[in-house]
Amino acid sequence: MLKNLYISESRSEKDRVLSRYLQAFTKFSGDGVIDLDKRLKYKFEYSLHELESVIHAFNGTVPPSRQSIYTIGLVKEGAGLNNIGQHAFPIRDNTLFIIPSRVIHSSDFDTLACKGYLLHFDLDFFSKTSLPKESIINRKIFRTSIRPYLYLNKSQAQSMCGIFEQMMHEEDRIKNEGNDMLALKILELLIHCDRLFSKASLMGKVICYHPIIHKFSELLEYNYKRYRSVQFYAKVLNVHPNHLNFLLKKHNGLNAKQYINNKVISESKYLLSNSGLIIKEIANHMGFEDPNNFSTFFQKCTGQAPLNYRESCPLYSSQSAS
Repeated sequence: MLKNLYISESRSEKDRVLSRYLQAFTKFSGDGVIDLDKRLKYKFEYSLHELESVIHAFNGTVPPSRQSIYTIGLVKEGAGLNNIGQHAFPIRDNTLFIIPSRVIHSSDFDTLACKGYLLHFDLDFFSKTSLPKESIINRKIFRTSIRPYLYLNKSQAQSMCGIFEQMMHEEDRIKNEGNDMLALKILELLIHCDRLFSKASLMGKVICYHPIIHKFSELLEYNYKRYRSVQFYAKVLNVHPNHLNFLLKKHNGLNAKQYINNKVISESKYLLSNSGLIIKEIANHMGFEDPNNFSTFFQKCTGQAPLNYRESCPLYSSQSAS
């Protein structure tokens, strides 16, 4: 049952979690980007794995996918390439990376000989604790506008490892207790990440939680392929379009139309640079019946035709060459 799964996740249960992911990755590999919220029947609120078990289970490759969970990963030892949203970066020793909810990501490890930690959780986990979910949503590291990775020095990496190890010990200690202590350790980890990213000068002002913006973001994740008008989202949220624009501009610096268009363009860029789908297939995947309309939209927003953008992507060029 889901109720206490995140408390009593044994080694065998963790293996079953990875097995279910592998089944979804294999069965739905033709999706281009696998939506695990739809394709993975197994649901969980919290999971912490040693990185080596994950990489071995997936034979070094995590295909393009997305899910309504938050992920924090630390590669103590390892090498390869990671893609998070529009960011492609080398994996090397002491790499810290953040995957916000519903952001597309993929990984290719050059070797299975790696060490580290991988934490997954969703906001429902905090609903069962005394910590408000706003304490998580407000974390700057989950802003999709920031670069989602850092290369830590040995001291920083050692400090992060200490927190992950304490969380693993805490899992064993609280099987018959509440989850507040584990939630606090997650919050400690997030605060530590915030400080590291702030120190690296990768983040700007703090984004404040607002329920309408949160609901808008959730609506957009599931509807951006079908609905791209501000009026649609304002009507569902029961607010005036001008008020929605005001809130988004105040908290995120973009109006609603810019926010919607950026979402569509971001997803399109990922497919252009990380998949073998032809332009017509990408247009269809993004909800454009006519590929010409997709090309016009893409060029208007980016100043480049989709094919020109694809040919300019180093990752796509290297994949084509191989």
